[in-house]
Amino acid sequence: MSALLSAGPFSARNGEGKTLFEDVAVELDAGELVVLEGPSGSGKSRLLRQLVGLDSVEGVERELLGDAYSASGLPGWRSRVTLVAQDAPMLAGSVGDNLSFPFALRAAAGRSAADGRRAELLAAVGLDAIPEQRDVSTLSGGERHRLALVRGLLWDPPVLVADEPLSGLDDDRAAACFELLADAAHRSDHAVLCVVHDQDLARRADRRLRLAGGEMRRDT
Repeated sequence: MSALLSAGPFSARNGEGKTLFEDVAVELDAGELVVLEGPSGSGKSRLLRQLVGLDSVEGVERELLGDAYSASGLPGWRSRVTLVAQDAPMLAGSVGDNLSFPFALRAAAGRSAADGRRAELLAAVGLDAIPEQRDVSTLSGGERHRLALVRGLLWDPPVLVADEPLSGLDDDRAAACFELLADAAHRSDHAVLCVVHDQDLARRADRRLRLAGGEMRRDT
């Protein structure tokens, strides 16, 4: 069976010219939750940004669901391979604005998120008591991370890529959010790749990858 997603090779160096990783390829199968691990400074965030096409890399081949994406097709790729960023960036405005804005983009092509699904996800991450009119500038770091995760899950791309989406969450909240990622991954023609540091949660993934020493290997 062919992979749901295949992309690479990816390479990156730090500001001092030291190789972080070289000729790394990423493959994801349909219906799997994959955890990416590695020491601090190994380049995990760089690799995720390259994978989704936010950082440019020459010579990369990308394929999703049997379709190849050239450099000119990156906007379409990014709408289908979507990053929940480590710093959980928010648009200026309200909670509701931040949940709705992806569906106003050209890539949405008339899509909309069902109100029931929106309420369900907000309740699952413990944000249902926060009015959607509330300005995001008043949210805590943990609340922003959970809101960014809800936004990504609402968008529901074939591949969701999440960079430390559980950062700043207590154990119970982190476990609940991890379950949402697993639910999103374990569907036909979907997959999730995420960076998670909690070993108890990481062991529940379908597959674990480790980026270290410039290479990526399957973690055992």
